[in-house]
Amino acid sequence: MHKLASYVVLAASLTTSAVYAGGVGLGATRMVYSATATQSSMDVRNTSKDSPFLIQSWVENESGNRTNDFVITPPLYVLKASTESVVKVIFNGKNLPGDRETLYWLTVKAIPQDAKQASGNTLQFASANRIKVFYRPEGLNENVNDAWKRVRGEFRQGKIQLNNPTPYYLTTVNLKVDGKAVKPVMIPPKGSVTLEESFASSREFSYQTINDFGAWTPAMTYPLVK
Repeated sequence: MHKLASYVVLAASLTTSAVYAGGVGLGATRMVYSATATQSSMDVRNTSKDSPFLIQSWVENESGNRTNDFVITPPLYVLKASTESVVKVIFNGKNLPGDRETLYWLTVKAIPQDAKQASGNTLQFASANRIKVFYRPEGLNENVNDAWKRVRGEFRQGKIQLNNPTPYYLTTVNLKVDGKAVKPVMIPPKGSVTLEESFASSREFSYQTINDFGAWTPAMTYPLVK
């Protein structure tokens, strides 16, 4: 009989300090990779009391394509039940912009290894945790702890554009326009994002962001430039 493998990708939670999928969890919701580091690491935990998992990890670029800019070790291994391990992420030396962060994605896929498979058809799910990796150059000219305060907004012809003058990616949460919730966005460094929604008129916007440790920053409210 055939085994059916179904792949499910679970995005990282924005409100917790760890993410879980299929019984396998990561120790953080994001990774900041400093240009001065020789490597960074991510804890991988198997919370299942019975099932081992085959762990496969890789890095994708901002567009979602696999990249060799980082080396993952080990790229493939078995994580026993009720144990944890560490996946190491090593930058591969590619030249990247020195005046702003570069975005990557780390995916850690967990494939169940069931030693007691029942006879007949078996439905097996492979789950994956996918988190942001921010490559941070050395010597950026702005304090990352103040960057979240610097988002500004413009209202033009029914659309709102949020601007980020800092060298850091700013991921918004609890984003509101005139007190009404809208879809959160991630604003690239020294760049801008136009909200999907259209507005007849708007006066102000408010937001929080996610810091390096996965926590939410205090809420900020600013008027919209017209």
